Amino acid sequence: MSNGVAADKGGDAAVSDERLPVLESALWQRLQAAATLEAAAAAWLPLQTQSLRHAQSGIVLAGDAPAALTPLAVWPAGPRDDLVAAARLAVAEKHPIVQEPKSGEGAALIAVPLAEDEGGDVFGCVAFRLALRDRDSLRAAIRQVQWGCAWLAAKRGLAAGRDDRRQLARTRATLDLLAGALEQERFKAACMAVATDLAIAFHCTRAAVGFSQAGQTRVAAISHTAQFERAMNLVRKLGACMDEALDQRSLVLFPAPPGDGAVTRAHADLARLRHDGRVLTVPFMAGDHFAGAFTLERTGEAPFDEETIALVAAAVAAIGPVLDEKRQNDRWLGAKAWEAGAGLVRRVVGPHHAALKLSLAAAILAGLALATVTADYRVTADARVEGLVRRAVVAPYDGYLKVAEHRAGDTVRKGDLLAALEDRDLVLERLRWVTERQQRRFEYDKALATRQPATINVVRSQIEQAEAQITLVDEQLSRLKFFAPFDGLIVSGDLSQAIGGAIGRGQVLFEVAPLDDYRVVIMVDERFIADLREGQTGQMLASALPDTPYPIVVQTITPVAEVRNGRNMFRVEGRVTATATRLRPGMEGIAKVEIDRRLLASTWARPILDWLRLAVWHWLP
Repeated sequence: MSNGVAADKGGDAAVSDERLPVLESALWQRLQAAATLEAAAAAWLPLQTQSLRHAQSGIVLAGDAPAALTPLAVWPAGPRDDLVAAARLAVAEKHPIVQEPKSGEGAALIAVPLAEDEGGDVFGCVAFRLALRDRDSLRAAIRQVQWGCAWLAAKRGLAAGRDDRRQLARTRATLDLLAGALEQERFKAACMAVATDLAIAFHCTRAAVGFSQAGQTRVAAISHTAQFERAMNLVRKLGACMDEALDQRSLVLFPAPPGDGAVTRAHADLARLRHDGRVLTVPFMAGDHFAGAFTLERTGEAPFDEETIALVAAAVAAIGPVLDEKRQNDRWLGAKAWEAGAGLVRRVVGPHHAALKLSLAAAILAGLALATVTADYRVTADARVEGLVRRAVVAPYDGYLKVAEHRAGDTVRKGDLLAALEDRDLVLERLRWVTERQQRRFEYDKALATRQPATINVVRSQIEQAEAQITLVDEQLSRLKFFAPFDGLIVSGDLSQAIGGAIGRGQVLFEVAPLDDYRVVIMVDERFIADLREGQTGQMLASALPDTPYPIVVQTITPVAEVRNGRNMFRVEGRVTATATRLRPGMEGIAKVEIDRRLLASTWARPILDWLRLAVWHWLP
């Protein structure tokens, strides 16, 4: 609206002071009939300035912030910067303000914010210049303006209510159409139901829906028509109208409104069938492409107004993708597969979709690599380190522990004392027999001197018996001490807490394994045991030494299975062929045995192929 005297949206002529009494009745009629806030402000401002009597000028502004205020009506015409400044201050403070003249002479400014109710959001402001300086008169003027502002608040509320009702009507129409489409399970039935409901809801003589296929629109359903032939003249004209709208990617109305540059040749041909009928075609999108269109027809006496067009457009935008999804799901499986493949080919050979093309190229290269590249095939299994020789130190007699120099985990040299038993009883026993032998020797010498042959023979036997007992005791004493049989590691046995305790004959006191000669026990799954042969080589990596793999060679394959964690495992023994000073018996890790070289595809697909073979064998008769 220009900055002239208060004018409505249609651009009425300015209203002067002399004509206000004459036009007051017309202004009240315009105010009551105003459909927008701008038209209401153009009629309200002259009436409000006339009621204030001392008003020299006024302005109505719209906006919810000081910087966003824009003029809706000005009386009389001309710039009103001082009124705008006062209005901005009132909106910022959200209450009426009064600006008195500084010199005491001149006019005062009043500004009243506009709100729908007390304490509500501000939607504008009105400001007036008044030839008043008395504060009581200014307060009365503000009250008068506040009473008058109720008209503008009511008009704004009515406009918002009309917008809400219009939106509610669109939503109701859309939901009704959606309900009709969703009630039908098949695509054809859903299209027929929607076309018929659309024709009834918007008072059309005919409604049709079509979908774009291979660059041409095919009519899927016509309202109130269960069967139709594609070769019919009406069907061809309907398809042409839909093609015309889809080619232009916009709504097409015939007759076209003034200034509309849309092509309507096909719509004109269809309208001639109704003798000057009205045709509206609205295309719809599914995803990122136009999937089809709706064509509606009316007689010449019932043209499509703007509100109806907006309602149809909103309903079509919501129902179109639903019908397209039903069309996609209603096709047979071969058509779906063909379209999916064709779509993939278009994305691959066409522009854009760089990520898809790179992924496909990577997949092709990976497939070629799997089919041509060979790599070492190895059997992987859990492994445990054991000593190649494991010597047990066993107690030869019953006794009591005297000393225990070492325990499990200690490294010993050959001949090192491991432990010893108490020897006091044996020492006393030996002393007794030594004394016995000495006594028998005296008797032997006496028998020789007296020449008693019988006594000599008896005493000689007794001397030999004493010497044999001494030898036996010496042997027993020598076995009371336990020495390391070779350089190695004590892998079991801890007697440090049993000094003085009883030791039974045959009790295992220690187990010693060599430090430089180990074997690896590999537990191989039964699925891979057929690949292993004696003499095959591999590597073993201990969990405690993850930085040093040790070479191994398979020596023994035990043909007896053990169940571990619900799976059959076979024990395979191998020997560490390199110097392994850091290894210790009991260490666990992973062993990999080299089998041969195979294609990557064969290696990776083997578990799946084996499972398939077993499944086929199981189910085949």
